Amino acid sequence: MTRPNILLIQTDNHTAATNGFMGDRIVQTRNLDALAARSVQFNLAVCATPICTPSRMCLITGRQPHNCAGWSNHWVLFPEHRTWPQHFADHGYTTCQVGKMHFGGADQMHGFQFRPYGDLKHGLGHQPEPLSSFPGYDHVQSAGVTEIPESLIQDNVITREALAFALEHEDAQPEKPWFMYVSYTRPHPPLRSPGRYLRHYRDKVPYTVYDASHYATLSSFDQWLTDQNGYARLTADEIKAGREAYYANIDFVDDCIGELISGLEHAGAIDNTIVIFLSDHGEMAGAHGIWHTGKFYDESILTALLMSGPGIRAGHHEVNAPISHLDIFPTCCRLCDLPVPDGVEGFDVSPVLAHPGHSPMPREYAACEYMYWGVRVKAHAIALNTPCRAWRTVVNEQWKYVHIQGGESLLFNRADDPMEDNNVVDRPDYADVRDELHRKLCTDFSWEQVVAQYQEDLVRIDQYASGVKPTTPNQYTLQDGRTFDAEGELYGARWLAVPNVTGGIIPQQYG
Repeated sequence: MTRPNILLIQTDNHTAATNGFMGDRIVQTRNLDALAARSVQFNLAVCATPICTPSRMCLITGRQPHNCAGWSNHWVLFPEHRTWPQHFADHGYTTCQVGKMHFGGADQMHGFQFRPYGDLKHGLGHQPEPLSSFPGYDHVQSAGVTEIPESLIQDNVITREALAFALEHEDAQPEKPWFMYVSYTRPHPPLRSPGRYLRHYRDKVPYTVYDASHYATLSSFDQWLTDQNGYARLTADEIKAGREAYYANIDFVDDCIGELISGLEHAGAIDNTIVIFLSDHGEMAGAHGIWHTGKFYDESILTALLMSGPGIRAGHHEVNAPISHLDIFPTCCRLCDLPVPDGVEGFDVSPVLAHPGHSPMPREYAACEYMYWGVRVKAHAIALNTPCRAWRTVVNEQWKYVHIQGGESLLFNRADDPMEDNNVVDRPDYADVRDELHRKLCTDFSWEQVVAQYQEDLVRIDQYASGVKPTTPNQYTLQDGRTFDAEGELYGARWLAVPNVTGGIIPQQYG
């Protein structure tokens, strides 16, 4: 038998808990639940950083954010970092990516041989709604029924283009293995979906409205972001609508994934295939009175992770020990009998996949970090080393320890306090735990070293800019390599002028 194919399916801003197979009794994820029933399910899967571009950079390099220039969105993956698709292409695989990647810079491939549809011209990879808001979009305030015809909704297009590519490849080169990364955009905002999904969740999704006293109890990092984003000013109606729309988006993308998997199964194109499902990171979705991502809470840093296929034990098995997104690349190398490239920082967990419950996980904890001072949008730029604008955390089954750069530390007993409401970092009876986790957090890491690396990367980045003016969110690629807008008619091929005083949209500045 030839080496197995790899189908990597990813959603966006999809918190781990909001899945039926993870215990949510309201959301309908019938297709993912069916996939989970035949997969090894990791219940403590931690992204390397909870923001779109860096998370993807870390996933395809197996490296921590500060070691692959994953500072914030719109950063560039430098060419010395060997990627998962590049490595597999060099070992005989056909590699393809469909959908959002959010790559910055001139290189929009990074080892993928094919990208038939996606954000190839720096259009952020999301279809703005309301349509009149293009090229920007709101978050909670825009929740509602989509204005986009269903045939043009990017998640539907991603399914069709991914299915078409796989079936064409199976027909033309059935002997050649493939690696296909299918990256959906939902449930990331805009919080818009067809009306039937929204109506299904009306008055069914719980929500909480917090008063000012609650926000005063949050960490210094959270308080600052609350002030920046106006979380405390959201009305009860906006919170309710946003929560319902978030669930509706998950339900909708679950149907898209179901169509992809069933189409591949019907054609027999998934028989010798490792199937992986995860999200790039989570979404607070109102937890702790906070929205968006970039936070250290479980809602932000944990994702679902399912794996099935050759070399993986059949049936449903759950693993509660921590796993990092960094571990997936080297694990797939082993499952496909390929060497692991130098520089990969993740662990091979293939023995656990073969014998879940009998083989120990190779890591004690998983780390996650976020540096807000790495943002490349001028309107949101802050001075490097501004206190309380970055954090790093280490997580295991029982504990989460967080250190905020220039600020306080936090310790949560995840076993006793799964909602992370009680910071016990100053309790004397937990001092040994705190000190030990701080040592782990600082293993091969210091804020001084990280800042120095950021400054080195900042000097290099401009030479990799594309110089290409952004167009609509997504493009198609023809067989001869030419690209054209997928949504030119939808948005009228407009690009709004934005006053420099606001900083505008990042691709206008950097390309």
